[in-house]
Amino acid sequence: MSAFGVLLKKELLDVVRDRRTLLLTLVLPVVLYPGLLAVMGVIMNLGKERLKNEPLIVATVGPDAATLLARRPPPPKTTYQPKSRAEAELALKDKAIAAIVDVPPGSLAGLPEGKQVVATVLYTKRFDRSMQALDRLKPILQALNDSELTGRLESRQLEAEFVTPVKTDPVDLEFQKDLGPLIASRLLPVLLLTMLALGGIYPAVDLTAGEKERGTLETLLVASVTPTQVMAAKYVTVALAACFSALANLAAMGGTFGAGLALGPTTVTVHFGPGTLAMMLVCLVPAALLIAGLALAVASTARTFKEGQALMTPLLLVILLPALASQMPGVELTTATALVPLLNVSLLVKALALGTVQPLHVVLTLVTVSLSALGALKLAASAFQSEVFRFSGTDGWKELFRSWRKPV
Repeated sequence: MSAFGVLLKKELLDVVRDRRTLLLTLVLPVVLYPGLLAVMGVIMNLGKERLKNEPLIVATVGPDAATLLARRPPPPKTTYQPKSRAEAELALKDKAIAAIVDVPPGSLAGLPEGKQVVATVLYTKRFDRSMQALDRLKPILQALNDSELTGRLESRQLEAEFVTPVKTDPVDLEFQKDLGPLIASRLLPVLLLTMLALGGIYPAVDLTAGEKERGTLETLLVASVTPTQVMAAKYVTVALAACFSALANLAAMGGTFGAGLALGPTTVTVHFGPGTLAMMLVCLVPAALLIAGLALAVASTARTFKEGQALMTPLLLVILLPALASQMPGVELTTATALVPLLNVSLLVKALALGTVQPLHVVLTLVTVSLSALGALKLAASAFQSEVFRFSGTDGWKELFRSWRKPV
């Protein structure tokens, strides 16, 4: 076996023996995330049922508000309580009541004359009970409006369609029956890039700063191997760990969505075909190589495992930023965004989930991420060639980028 093969076998064994790495790359994706999604659906259903059955107090400001609401039976588990406007607002801030209905004094008398009554509903989004009160009041007020409107139309011998000459009926052709692709496009980019990063970051710290702390790095460097061979073995190991983590997550998430995920009253499902999965994998692999190179370069400047973990936190945030940016409204995979590393991968996963991907964008994404991975590889190679990796000098970052400009 070649020197590189021996080093690669040694690094892979170190990763497999590390319980933290196995936990992050195998247990978490296979067990935790599908479980969390299932539990989240159960919690949402239980929360909605609890709010439906929770007694709520709605304050009515002025006699006209109480009179107007008395025309319809109150919603279940809802009690009206008269208060002044100042008392009601204070009680709402203190969460003693859930909402306020305010009708200007004397306005109800103009209703038979064809005038309009403005019923102001005051609520707050700071707590769920207030939102639930608004949901309960909306059908009551709508029923009052419909009843008064029907009476006015009948008195004038007009049809109900008179007040709605043009009716809008929006129909979503794609997600009318199943929201699975839409929800998958929101969850998969963030989760996949997160686990891709976590799967590469911790092995990178352990194979660099961890070896320095354990005192095994000096033994490795005095062996009959070159720093480039050492770097290559560690680089391939970290990249494989990142890829395995991403693949395990993709399989777990795909199985969860394929079996059906209960979120609220609906069950969402999504199935990825072989072509879709192949395109995801093709772009996730160079993304894993890119993250592996960055993680190794940054981790090589740390002297201890604890210091390496601290350095990984800002790197993780930098990696997750493109995933979060891909969820911004209006941000889609275009010719321009396909040239932005990691953002293009997140947008590609999003587009694949929605079924809107174009071959040109896939090619641009693959080329961009591959070129970025080569740059990260050069940075990691420079770190392993420099004194930063061997001795963790105090001037590590300057030395790292100074050596990056030199040919490796």
